[in-house]
Amino acid sequence: MAEYASFLEPDETAYDLFARIVVDPLRTGIPFLDQAIFLRPGHVVELVGPSGCGKSETLIQAAASCILPKEVNGVLYGGREENSLLLDLDSKFDTLRLIQVLDARIQAAQQAQQRHSLQDSHVLEDCLHRFHLMQCHSSFQLLAALKVMKPVLTSLQNKGGASLLLIDNVAAFFWLDKAIRSTAPAPGQSRHNMPETTLTLRSVHAAIAAELQAIMQHHRLAVLTTKHAVLSASNQGAGGAVLWTHREFLPQAWHDIVTHRMMLRCIPGLPHRARVPTSQQQPYHFQTKMDEGNSGVSNFMITNGGIEMCQS
Repeated sequence: MAEYASFLEPDETAYDLFARIVVDPLRTGIPFLDQAIFLRPGHVVELVGPSGCGKSETLIQAAASCILPKEVNGVLYGGREENSLLLDLDSKFDTLRLIQVLDARIQAAQQAQQRHSLQDSHVLEDCLHRFHLMQCHSSFQLLAALKVMKPVLTSLQNKGGASLLLIDNVAAFFWLDKAIRSTAPAPGQSRHNMPETTLTLRSVHAAIAAELQAIMQHHRLAVLTTKHAVLSASNQGAGGAVLWTHREFLPQAWHDIVTHRMMLRCIPGLPHRARVPTSQQQPYHFQTKMDEGNSGVSNFMITNGGIEMCQS
């Protein structure tokens, strides 16, 4: 009877169920992304665009919002005080740029509340302790990083946790993986007796997608990733609307796990419509839109302190 009684005991209460399922949207600190998407665990957001359109900058902004504290000595910094994990597949991540954005946001928060003392000088250092960077130079290293990430995420649960995984250029190894072919058989050897190549384009991305889904499910993470691609735009749409086109080139396994896609492009001739950074360097202007139907186009710019929306 004791066995039947234990079998009938509930696994969790209704309160535990709602606490596990109902979560507030994740704020990334990226204005155009937070306005367009209610980001939740299990979502995979893909930022697509050509080189130099601000994709990596959005990851830096998201990382800064993760690792900035909520409040220190009465100063509100507007961060989530969590750990940030970034997989750098291009080996081009600019750590100095991350420090620049953090320093600008810390100084802005302190000046807004007229607080600056030696007690607050450790804020930047504490932020960097919560940032974790992993560089991968092949798809095999990426798969290995995803494998070892599970115990890393478990160890971070008692250190602020993590709710967002960042990946810079998921298509970095596309052409290398696509070029993999079975080697020619040796003289006198039949092709049927040769070992099959396991690290093919489709198998690699299927394994990456499976590992990411397992990580998101077990640790309740959202994924924000960039993808280098060539976009074409034309001003021949109805009512002067900008038309965007995007052609998916990664395998179906990756395409299936992407829940949202945003396209970015640079606007060289856009007039400056917001304040100039403190360094007097002109900000760079860009456009972004969701890859969904008739979604609107948003203009943003990159300043010394990060991403800001352009005022119409």
